[in-house]
Amino acid sequence: MPRQPLRFVVYFLLRGFKGHAALMVVLLAINTSIETSQSFVLGQLVNVLSGVPPLVAGLSPVGWFACLIGIWLGGYLSAHAYATFTNYTQVAMRVRIHDALFAYLMGHAPRYFLDQASGALAQKIRTTATAAAAIVEYLCTNVVRLSVMFSITTFLILRQAPDLLPIFALFVVVFSAVSAILSKRLRPFARATATAAAAQVARLVDSVSNWDSVRSFAKTDFERAGLMPFNDAELEAQVRLRFAASRRRVTLHVLSVVFLAILAWHAFEATREGALTVGGFTTIVTLSILVATNIRNLGDNVFSLFEHYGLLSDGLATLLTPHEVVDAPGARPLHVKGGAIDIQDITFGYADGTTVFDGFSLAIRAGERIGLVGASGAGKSTLVKLIRRQFPLRAGCILVDGQDITHVTWDSLHEAFGEVPQSPNLFHRSVRDNIRYSRPEAGEAEVIDAAKKAHCHEFIEGRAKGYDSIVGEKGMKLSGGERQRVAIARAFLKNAPVLILDEATSSLDSEAEHLIQDGLLKLMEGRTVIAIAHRLSTIMHLDRIVVLEDGKVVEDGNHAALLARNGVYARLWNRQAGGFM
Repeated sequence: MPRQPLRFVVYFLLRGFKGHAALMVVLLAINTSIETSQSFVLGQLVNVLSGVPPLVAGLSPVGWFACLIGIWLGGYLSAHAYATFTNYTQVAMRVRIHDALFAYLMGHAPRYFLDQASGALAQKIRTTATAAAAIVEYLCTNVVRLSVMFSITTFLILRQAPDLLPIFALFVVVFSAVSAILSKRLRPFARATATAAAAQVARLVDSVSNWDSVRSFAKTDFERAGLMPFNDAELEAQVRLRFAASRRRVTLHVLSVVFLAILAWHAFEATREGALTVGGFTTIVTLSILVATNIRNLGDNVFSLFEHYGLLSDGLATLLTPHEVVDAPGARPLHVKGGAIDIQDITFGYADGTTVFDGFSLAIRAGERIGLVGASGAGKSTLVKLIRRQFPLRAGCILVDGQDITHVTWDSLHEAFGEVPQSPNLFHRSVRDNIRYSRPEAGEAEVIDAAKKAHCHEFIEGRAKGYDSIVGEKGMKLSGGERQRVAIARAFLKNAPVLILDEATSSLDSEAEHLIQDGLLKLMEGRTVIAIAHRLSTIMHLDRIVVLEDGKVVEDGNHAALLARNGVYARLWNRQAGGFM
């Protein structure tokens, strides 16, 4: 999708809305033609009443009056038809854009989301889609209307007072040039306003999403004070945009009044000299008033246009940044049989220049259960993220069952992994929906079976609505241990060939941990398992324990062998056994 606002709008118009746009133009052209012809019919009616032969003979005064009534009715009906269809098109286009932007947003790698406020991103999707649809309506309403109006006015002036045509043509040229210049000058103000508004929303969302911390530290006034600079910046940007839009509006208004006065005076002189009939004078003056009124409306509405343009420009710049991780051309789905993972000489570092791995290698056999141990910052979680291709490697490769993960589709790679993170993310939905999220087609019996294995069926049934209970935003209605067990049930239900446990029992009390460990042991059977743990007692039963330090493997073996070596692992074990278990 293009990142330039107008190209973005055209992109969607040409993909599913060409017919809609064409019909909008046709309906608006019909409506404008009917409204503009009102001046001609009124002029002919005046001529007939004053005894002057009309340009179109054959109609009596009553007939011309009936035409005038018909135009009024036709103008209303055509305007209603245009408004109805435009409203439908705007909604349909907004929904289509909303869906496309959401799909693109969710394709970003984790690094992108770490740099953005999630609530602000959701807001940007909606405002961007709304702005694009509004721009389409604005361009149709104003550009098409004025184009048709200018064309009909040119024709009628040419038929009745050709000497006045140069004045009208000069006005059209001058007006178009001035409008374009002033519009171009408004764009920076519109972008600055959208940027300031986005920053304000991001700060506001950050405060609201952390309401519990704000309340527990009694920092409401502090947050209000912190938000104030963002409010002031947004206000200042809005004021600058509105003043710039006002200057443009006044300029166009003055230009239209000058045009109206000059054209009306020349028409008045031509009528006095007998070169123009009274009906012709009526036609030209009412046409001039109609054109001037629409020009004023264009100036009045331009603020809304550039406000939407700024929102669209800001939203596209944020949402449509290139994806950091993309599927290679011709990427195929990953097919996992045993789940062997082979990490070969990988090099990786973060954007700030920090190198985590440099020539790192590790082989995990199919069905092998390994634990990753090491101090914070040793690279445990980063290694798991790299295996799931959440960040691009600088060098080396990672194979799953002999398949390079950079040559398989990202979705199929994630489908092959089940994960129980240290801090489970739950949706603001029912318990059932959260468990079933890993496999939406699962039946009720499967959901309950997974919940029982994770030992969360009991507390779910103890709630008034059972599995229909809403867990709250991020699962805040559940305790930490309950959230962890729901996440474990979700992993049971997914039944993936590779299982990642990131401190999977860290939020459980001793009794619950004992129950979960039994369930996890069953879940591990026949699967490749990578478990990250600081509490070594939770991984002592695994096949291998890999000790990481500064992005390197310093020890590798089972629990008994590592204790016998009396190295890093043994020191960690003895420290925990001494009172920190």
